[in-house]
Amino acid sequence: MAEEQKNIIESLLKEKGITKRELAKRLGIKENSINRTLKNPKISLAKLDVIANALEVEIYDLLPKRETIHDSSVGEFQRLHSSDASNQLAVNTLSEALNRSSKTIDNLVRIIAENFPEKNLENQNN
Repeated sequence: MAEEQKNIIESLLKEKGITKRELAKRLGIKENSINRTLKNPKISLAKLDVIANALEVEIYDLLPKRETIHDSSVGEFQRLHSSDASNQLAVNTLSEALNRSSKTIDNLVRIIAENFPEKNLENQNN
């Protein structure tokens, strides 16, 4: 994941015409600290948030993109529906995917609440 995040951040730097030296200056650190951070296999959400702010992007823009559960669920449904598989199997598959998606969202909310109490999503909904 570190390599993916490094590539994402370096791509954003290039896209925005910002050097690592300039990013380091915006963060108030030395350029070699940026290189060490990008090599770290587990960059903390707090550091990613600071980097995102310096690059004027959202933190999720720094995270690797994955095929969404929704996309894979729809693809799986279409595959099952077009074959001779039973409708019950398709329903079960979609149900499992939605359950995984719900757990993923719950975990993301928990991680955000733990790392960014000022952005606690649960408190904003009340």
